[in-house]
Amino acid sequence: MTQPQRPDLHKDPASLATSSPAVLASDAERENMVEQLREATAEGRLTLEELAERSEAAYLARTRAELLSVGEDLPHVTPPAPAGKPGQRAFRATFGDLVHHSPVLEHGIEATAVFGDLTLDLRSSPAPSTGELTIVARAIVGDVHLLLPEGVRVEMNCSKVFGDLRDLTREHAGPEAVTPLVRITGSAVLGDIVVAHPDSDRRTYWQKWLDERRKRA
Repeated sequence: MTQPQRPDLHKDPASLATSSPAVLASDAERENMVEQLREATAEGRLTLEELAERSEAAYLARTRAELLSVGEDLPHVTPPAPAGKPGQRAFRATFGDLVHHSPVLEHGIEATAVFGDLTLDLRSSPAPSTGELTIVARAIVGDVHLLLPEGVRVEMNCSKVFGDLRDLTREHAGPEAVTPLVRITGSAVLGDIVVAHPDSDRRTYWQKWLDERRKRA
């Protein structure tokens, strides 16, 4: 079977400008292209090596024409429209590691790791007024770590391609009507999305008080 010709991921931007206006690509458009590449890999159209190479090219693309060239030999791939919600915070670790503490959560979060690790510590962040938080996490040959406070419910609905999804949080016994909810969507491609509490020590002040009493007994 003849393999389709691979696109030139290092085309001269000047040559592309003749057929398409040099409109700058947005972060949301790059993320959407990477998602389409992931779907193409799941369909068997791309190898893992090609996925990693093209994902890197997508994140480095400056214009929509450059971005389109990354997937021009794939069916139904077009420059996507921005999909992020107004006010949504976006964090990205690209070719390196990033740790961020207490981000604003009111309008949701996008967390992306590409050839790096991203850690978001949400323990001290103000709770959204709705009591619900949506996180879009994407781990592309990297890891996304989300540290949550005790007492929240977690709903994880992510896809994976040779990656891993791990919810290490402990269940909360409180009523759902008053328990904050964290919804996590996204994808893990050759990377991990991990949701956890900072440590495994869940002893309350009452439990510590009982421990001290037992020691003295």
